[in-house]
Amino acid sequence: MSDLRKAVYLATLLKTQWFKKEELEKLQLKKLRRILKHAYQNIPLYHEKFKKAGVKPEEIKSIEDLTKLPYTTKSEVKKNFPHKIIAPHIILNKCWTPHTSGSTGTPLTVVYDSRAEDFEKAVALRANLSCGQRLFDKWVVFTDPRHIKPQRWFQRFGLFSPIRLSLFMPVEKQIESLLKIKPDIIDTYPSQLYILAKNIKKENIKISPKLIFSTAELLDPMTRRYIENAFNAPVYDQYGCVEFGRTAWECPERNGFHMDMEAVVTEFIRDEEHVTPGEKGEIVYTTLYNYAMPLIRYRIGDIGIPTDEKCNCGRGLSLIKKIEGRKADFLLKRDGTLVSPITIDLIVKNIMEIDECRLIQENLDEFSFLIVPSAQYNDSVQEKLDKALREIFGDDIKVSYAVVDKLPRDSSGKLRMVISKVGEKRDEI
Repeated sequence: MSDLRKAVYLATLLKTQWFKKEELEKLQLKKLRRILKHAYQNIPLYHEKFKKAGVKPEEIKSIEDLTKLPYTTKSEVKKNFPHKIIAPHIILNKCWTPHTSGSTGTPLTVVYDSRAEDFEKAVALRANLSCGQRLFDKWVVFTDPRHIKPQRWFQRFGLFSPIRLSLFMPVEKQIESLLKIKPDIIDTYPSQLYILAKNIKKENIKISPKLIFSTAELLDPMTRRYIENAFNAPVYDQYGCVEFGRTAWECPERNGFHMDMEAVVTEFIRDEEHVTPGEKGEIVYTTLYNYAMPLIRYRIGDIGIPTDEKCNCGRGLSLIKKIEGRKADFLLKRDGTLVSPITIDLIVKNIMEIDECRLIQENLDEFSFLIVPSAQYNDSVQEKLDKALREIFGDDIKVSYAVVDKLPRDSSGKLRMVISKVGEKRDEI
């Protein structure tokens, strides 16, 4: 049933993306009012927040009316998980429960029931198909090895079947795998793509996928050009987070990021009001499909610039002109090998005893780990971190740990999780 449902969701999404913007806004508002009513009636945290704000779900008659409701923060969700943030009929051990830390360094568990998981997967696949991915393409995804699972029945026949490779493999082994597989599509983080590109250029290796997807980190123009030059393939950037799945994406026109209006409401806020097109605003999300763990007016900490421009592709989906945030430094091993900052994210997000953290590379052999502990913090946390860092950088490194009350943020309110003082300079084209 799950695979059939996912196929139905995908077929619907492939159709609705071509609706006029006004039709999509009408559909979006209908979905919004339905999930707000559900959250008010079934989620204790939101029942309390609505009551405190003096607002009832039926009073939200437009997207602009969302400003009547308070924000939801990651720390608030953690504090109320699971009993006050999960719908009462949900059985956790039958749900998909990914963890996130993102660029904030704050681990969080997110709950998707089977319907929400299927819809999230369909939303993600829509963007890939829209950029040229086809049914039997060889699709390589570099990811956390814990995400490498047995294939579903249809994937054994090569249907939308990602070949998942560990992000923790040495880059030489990653390139060997790519040469053997000869992928049509490479899908991973910009920092990882840059490391691969740098090595294949250095060794004069030819790996030529037909397209590349980047996600989860800021893709700056220089890095995009470098990757495209190395692989001789276009890069299509995608945007999202574990809490909401993929939420915006570039089509082949690359005029900005199409917002997944059927999946989320995206607000851009400054001074407690919605910004006008062309202005910077904090990105605030409300889910439209995850009834197991609905998140309403959730602050992810990134800054974006909406636009009222229309894409030449003809889709009615609204556009984000630019996304700012998620900048992180590359780490450097003694032999000159670059280490993507995303590897630290993958380590930390499964250690729920940490509220926030920051890794600082002081020099090639010395690291400082600053930790804001959760209530469950214990001595085993440092052992886990120490073991993981030594597996990456070698047994001879020195790591100091400090438990702190809080960590400083940048001017946008973001917490940089990884800082390198080594100063590795990226290659230019």
